[in-house]
Amino acid sequence: MKRVLVLASAFAAFAPAVASAEPPLRLPWTCDEVHHVTNGHQTNTHTGKDAWAWDFGLAVGVDVLAPADGIVRLVKMNSSQGGCDVAYANDANYVVIDFDDGTEALLMHLQQNSSTLEVGDAVVQGDVVGRVGLTGWVCGAHLHFQIQETCDSWWCQSIPAEFVDFGDPQEDVDMASNNCPVAEPCPLALDGTTTVIDDAEARCFHKLTSWFWPGAGGWEDGHVYTWTNDAAEPDTIGRWEFGVDVPGAYRVEAFVPAADAGSQLAVYEIQTGAAVVAVGPIDQSTQKDWIDLGVHDFVAGDEHWVRLRDNTGEARDLDRALAFDAIRLQLEPQGGGSSGETSGEGGENGTSGEPEGESTPPGDDGGATSAGGEDDGPSLPPPAAEDGTSGGCTIADDRGAGWTLLLLLFVISARGRARAAA
Repeated sequence: MKRVLVLASAFAAFAPAVASAEPPLRLPWTCDEVHHVTNGHQTNTHTGKDAWAWDFGLAVGVDVLAPADGIVRLVKMNSSQGGCDVAYANDANYVVIDFDDGTEALLMHLQQNSSTLEVGDAVVQGDVVGRVGLTGWVCGAHLHFQIQETCDSWWCQSIPAEFVDFGDPQEDVDMASNNCPVAEPCPLALDGTTTVIDDAEARCFHKLTSWFWPGAGGWEDGHVYTWTNDAAEPDTIGRWEFGVDVPGAYRVEAFVPAADAGSQLAVYEIQTGAAVVAVGPIDQSTQKDWIDLGVHDFVAGDEHWVRLRDNTGEARDLDRALAFDAIRLQLEPQGGGSSGETSGEGGENGTSGEPEGESTPPGDDGGATSAGGEDDGPSLPPPAAEDGTSGGCTIADDRGAGWTLLLLLFVISARGRARAAA
């Protein structure tokens, strides 16, 4: 069964620009592992300096990863004390990673001696900085994480922040970590056969913005969805990415699940490597399972994608769900006479102006075709020229008709002489 992931966001519209650390943040645990948000913002425990923190439900001993590149400003690893009482607050082990832009990450409740980092050490995204423990004010194993303003303490004022692909996660959601090695791109590429890209493939399906919900059913028994809107710019974007090793004409299909798919104006955008082709609108409320998006010419390369955005033009108060599931690309046999349009140069939005298939020779369709290629209706005789020719063809030679007339006169004359002799 496919693992269902969810993204959500409650990022405040008034959040200051300093809220997002540089470089962008990834989730602070191992690539593709799924963990739960057990505590969100401004709860009964997350107030004051902790107001914008998250608690992630990682078990004792689970590796904690650096969310971005930075320098260790502070580290504490000597405590073995912890419990469900505020009296233990200062007994927490932690690592503080400075981003050199006025912001830093605090990773807290770490296991005693689970890190050998020292102040001044450089860390890069994905480095293990410690393991989850039960130190400090903690009522159960978890990782306390916050982005904070740099101050003269280890515990500074938390500020709103966002994670790449996830935005600002809400409480009580599951997330698969995108803290994957930078050198590990999407492994899927068109190879002249059939390629399926599912929404559960975290390295190939990118949730470029927030506000996703999980759905049951669909391809591999799971999908995600969001809600349509009529805004000028999208709030949520899903993008299936892939490479092309074997270029050619591929039929593109999108899987639409039976549930959580009510948009009537879904538009799929396809990056072929030569152009971006918009296909739609697709009525997800009535079109289910594999939906044909046409045949498109893909050039070789690594940066290809199919994209779906939530600003379809359908107002949010219509409550129409937009589903993101799997994309399938299959090489079309050459000369197969397949239906549908092929993307390429010369057409609007990158689509060709003519469908695939054999063309009809000019003038061979029961009527004449003008030199410009347009059908002008029934054929007409060519105009006569001043020299007695018509349309470049000479007048037929009539000498054969003359000899026939002379022969007929001779026969008649012979018969008359025969009667006279009788």
